[in-house]
Amino acid sequence: MNPFNYNEAFSRNLGWITSEEQSTLRSKRIAIAGMGGVGFDHMVRMARLGVANFTLSDLDVFEQVNFNRQYGATMSTVGQPKVDVAESVLRSINPEVDVRSLKDGVTEDNHDEFMADVDINNDSLDFFALDIRRAVFERCRELDA
Repeated sequence: MNPFNYNEAFSRNLGWITSEEQSTLRSKRIAIAGMGGVGFDHMVRMARLGVANFTLSDLDVFEQVNFNRQYGATMSTVGQPKVDVAESVLRSINPEVDVRSLKDGVTEDNHDEFMADVDINNDSLDFFALDIRRAVFERCRELDA
């Protein structure tokens, strides 16, 4: 088996982004709250762009009812925490990835931890999670993330 080589793995991004931009992507930390139908897909796309630092949050496990719309939902992942499956997928794309996971979701008590060192917040919370969304957005404004 060949060892992982970041530059080779993401070399085909060059041309539509520069090598400097690729280095920037590698160094940024992306926060994604929600590993369902939106967040998981965005996470995979960003990992394939070469983003190498993620903070993930979800309090749910995969179920068969997720099969129609959620990337991580398969028979082998039923019953597994979504953040664990997400981390496994990230490591299969880039074994050097730095992943921080919050298995209790984002809450008023941990949203500072969730936003620690984050450069970009990708809002993937359920549409009805208004209170925590407001708290995270406020923290984003404070951090300029």
